[in-house]
Amino acid sequence: MSLPDDAQRLIEEEEQTLVTVMQSLREQFAIGTERYQMETARARDLTAQIVNARRDVDKQMLASDEAVSHSLSEAKREELRSIDRLLDKPYFARIVLEEDKDGRPYEIEYKLGTAANTDCRIIDWRRAPIAKLYYEYKEGEEYCELIQGRERNGIIKTRNKLGISSGILERVSCRYGDFFRTDKGWSGTVREPGQATGERQASEYGALRNILSLITPEQFRTITEDAETAVLIQGIAGSGKTTVALHRLAWLLHEDNSDIKPKEALVLVLSRAFKRYVRGVLPQLAIENVDVLTYFEWTQWTLRRLFGPDTPTGVALRRERIAAHPGVRRVKRSPALLVLLESHIAEGRLNLQRPLSAVLDVLAQPNKFLEHDRSGLLDRELVQQAAEHTRACLEHDTLDTADDALLLRIAQVAQLGTFRKDGTPLPYRHVVADEIQDFSPVELETILASVQDASQLTLVGDTHQQLGRNAGFPGWEALRAHPELAEAGVVFSSLTVSHRSTLPIMRLADHVAGNPRTTEGRPGKAPIWFKCRQENEGVRQAIQWLGRVLERFPGTLAAVVCRTLGEAKHVQSLLEPTFGSAVRYGDDDTFTFEEGIVVTDVRRVKGLEFPNVLIWNPDARSYPAREQSRNMLYVAMTRAEELLCIVTWGEASPLLPPVTSKLVRGFEPDAIEEDDSDD
Repeated sequence: MSLPDDAQRLIEEEEQTLVTVMQSLREQFAIGTERYQMETARARDLTAQIVNARRDVDKQMLASDEAVSHSLSEAKREELRSIDRLLDKPYFARIVLEEDKDGRPYEIEYKLGTAANTDCRIIDWRRAPIAKLYYEYKEGEEYCELIQGRERNGIIKTRNKLGISSGILERVSCRYGDFFRTDKGWSGTVREPGQATGERQASEYGALRNILSLITPEQFRTITEDAETAVLIQGIAGSGKTTVALHRLAWLLHEDNSDIKPKEALVLVLSRAFKRYVRGVLPQLAIENVDVLTYFEWTQWTLRRLFGPDTPTGVALRRERIAAHPGVRRVKRSPALLVLLESHIAEGRLNLQRPLSAVLDVLAQPNKFLEHDRSGLLDRELVQQAAEHTRACLEHDTLDTADDALLLRIAQVAQLGTFRKDGTPLPYRHVVADEIQDFSPVELETILASVQDASQLTLVGDTHQQLGRNAGFPGWEALRAHPELAEAGVVFSSLTVSHRSTLPIMRLADHVAGNPRTTEGRPGKAPIWFKCRQENEGVRQAIQWLGRVLERFPGTLAAVVCRTLGEAKHVQSLLEPTFGSAVRYGDDDTFTFEEGIVVTDVRRVKGLEFPNVLIWNPDARSYPAREQSRNMLYVAMTRAEELLCIVTWGEASPLLPPVTSKLVRGFEPDAIEEDDSDD
């Protein structure tokens, strides 16, 4: 496409600016390398002189010089590492400020990156005084801020979001539109006056979003809350909850904001697929050496250091699953058990040689247990079944996964300690826990006890995405009122704008959830629903839709979301004859983000996002009118960024609207037309 002259000139200006920056960085790297080599050689020479020196006084003088030289050498090496990172992606945004000096206007330029470089006027986005001008103001707006002890007044003259990869300008989002580089030149969307900036371009599909440039003012304020304040983030699907949490961690790890070191931080998630996603995002934020673990992995690491032949307890527990009924798991995740267990240990009645006996002691008193139950979901029979399960574990000297959180909590209350992944027996100094709506009260207590102070927590979740039937999440108000969080001081942030899914997708998802929470969003097509009579017709429509999507969005990843992994395996076999190796099955061990089609289940896609999503036969049996089904279908729908397709046959889920509803573009077998425009 032919770009407007103003847009073309702006892009050329950004390209020239980048050329100048890259040239400067390369020169700095060359000079820095030479100085590093000289300082390293000098340090080695001083070491040799120390070895050859005979008098102690000479050795002491040389040792002092050697220490200084090694310190300078290390500083040069860190400087080179910083420049090397910038050579790939030097910055992601550029702003120009117009201020008044001695009665005359003058302009000041800043570039925002993940590391600072004075020569190129690149500032680290985590240095809030200047960065907030980019995040909290729009182009053309006036600002008045106290920055580094001085009041600054002016206008945001230019505010461009940029995508740079391998030192090449790939994307520009500016006042004139959103543009991206193609093999044939620059293309994109021209912006109408007043239209928002920063939407994702087709060339970005299948890759991680350049999230640093897209932070909203609301999100930035949450990210930069005082380092000694706990932050709770509740938000609708796609509102950037996890993005905000990870950016807060990056902000805290900057030396200007706190003295927390990467090895003292932990990110807790629920699924291994999402763990891989988070690990892929962290390098964009210049975060290295931070533990990212699933909750199960974290408890395993800790328990192995607490229970074993060479541990504080000397007790070795074998890992062996003794099947626990869902009702038993509900009992073991309940607040009642937590309260009684902590009281039992506080009375000094814990036998460290048989730690699970404390759980059995509590469960052996069902009447007392039920007096403390406020859920109304437990009865005497369930408590007795939980006691029998615990007794079986004790008799076989085994540990079941249902008892992991309980055993960890026992160790914490008994002050046996918690451990980092590297074995260091100290609490973490900051923990980010995602999807907390699926953590039980017992699990939440173990997370609270993993830090020195509750102010060192960032907790993220959304009750409409709660998939665990037995989690027993106490709710946001109860969490805010938790004694440790209340004492530490807590900031609650509610995010209600979806930056992932289009507004039509979110409106359908809100209908399913039974709660219209979405306040605004970007435009897009209403989800398409093929309501078929027979399975073979549904499969045919699914294959045709997926084929059109892959043709229209080459190089992207489409997701087919099933209710269970078993169903996903079957669906993969139905799609393989048409799509061959382009379609693959995704579970915890095999999930990847390569282009093509991934067939998986709802639990595996939680927290992830895809350009296009097809939900496979959400019928009345798979998604009945129950709370968990609402949450499951809500999660499935809100994985889609652009296009959402639903294919059903038989009796559709009662959670869906009528096929004639304006919330969907509904097609029944007799009305279906193969029209590419209906994608």
